[in-house]
Amino acid sequence: MNVSSHSGRVVLSIYLPSVLMGFGQGMVLPTLPGLAIAFEVPAELAAQVITAQLIGRAGFLFPAGWIVDRLGRKHALVMGPLLLIAGALLTIAAPWFVAVLAAQVLVGAGDSLWSFGREVSAVEQLRPEQRGRVIGSFFGITSAGVALGPVVGGALTAWVGFRAVFLVYVVLALIVLAIALLVTPSRVRARPVVGTHPSASPSRRFGSLGEVDSEYRPTFVVLLFATFAAMLRSTTVQSMLPIYVVVHLGLTTTELGLVFGITGLVSLLTIAPAGVISDTLGRKAATVPAAALAAVSFVGYALAGDLLGLAIASVVLGLATGMATGAMTTFTYDIIPEEGRGRFQALRRSIGELGSFTGPLVGGLIAGATHPGVAFLAFAPLHLISALLLLLVARESLARWRPNPQSA
Repeated sequence: MNVSSHSGRVVLSIYLPSVLMGFGQGMVLPTLPGLAIAFEVPAELAAQVITAQLIGRAGFLFPAGWIVDRLGRKHALVMGPLLLIAGALLTIAAPWFVAVLAAQVLVGAGDSLWSFGREVSAVEQLRPEQRGRVIGSFFGITSAGVALGPVVGGALTAWVGFRAVFLVYVVLALIVLAIALLVTPSRVRARPVVGTHPSASPSRRFGSLGEVDSEYRPTFVVLLFATFAAMLRSTTVQSMLPIYVVVHLGLTTTELGLVFGITGLVSLLTIAPAGVISDTLGRKAATVPAAALAAVSFVGYALAGDLLGLAIASVVLGLATGMATGAMTTFTYDIIPEEGRGRFQALRRSIGELGSFTGPLVGGLIAGATHPGVAFLAFAPLHLISALLLLLVARESLARWRPNPQSA
């Protein structure tokens, strides 16, 4: 059975905004070297623009969970772009670098709020056996946009300057806002998770482990660690790769955009098969290879000394990103109580944001002491550990949703 026509309209209305928001995020990445020059700050400090975004994103996780559960999904879908627009405009007008960092906190908050509303809105329209494909698609499209955005962002930074990039970001956010104003996500109740704790309720504290089915509690803990590693990977690439490629290896921002673009293209091509794998072979069949390939890509970046080496590592990273995008979110929705979706996803993402902070901060320290390539090498074992935990400890969740053929 296909997704209902109403659900299909809701999901499709989220695809275009996902592309635009991801593309806007990606355009910002090549501006980091330009920000360092314009405000006369060290390149490692300019990379903390990503950290500032993460502060806003993490700080709004629990409020976002409350907003989507209590006020409705549309509030999050509208308020998010408004915050992002305010942050981008303040960045354009910022006279000092500290003002840029403050403005990027607003950008991160807006992105967090909008993303949370988008995710829960779509999930409520889906049956569990459809989650891998649909969630993977719109998360994957966002990630591909993040990776493809630098192609335009790098060119704009080189030709016009970093402020032009943020002006385009404002235009993209305005389009997303207009779409959000036209969409009213419905609150269709999904089939309840078998075996979840009967006392689970939205009024309880965020993500009490005792509410998860005892069979899947170790799996949820593994997903917390895997999310930490995955988000560390994402922000390490976003913050360290521009410095590594432009400052350390001496390549241009246009070539930097090409490196990111390769990852985005491969990720985009991997989305569909990854979703099919997740919905047919199981969630582990997508998450385990993704974590292992991430480790390989980080080693590849550390060893790369030219554009060809960077391109090969980016192909591997694109495969990892395409396989992982949305996979752990889908895995989590399979095992958490329906009544606690907002709370448990807020908990998982909060743990993930710790990884997001760790990437730029620790990576920046390593880059300052040695060079950015060493940061990739230092983080590679973390992804390997994640792959092993997903393989050996996590319990497959897809089978619990499949009908028993003997009962037919």
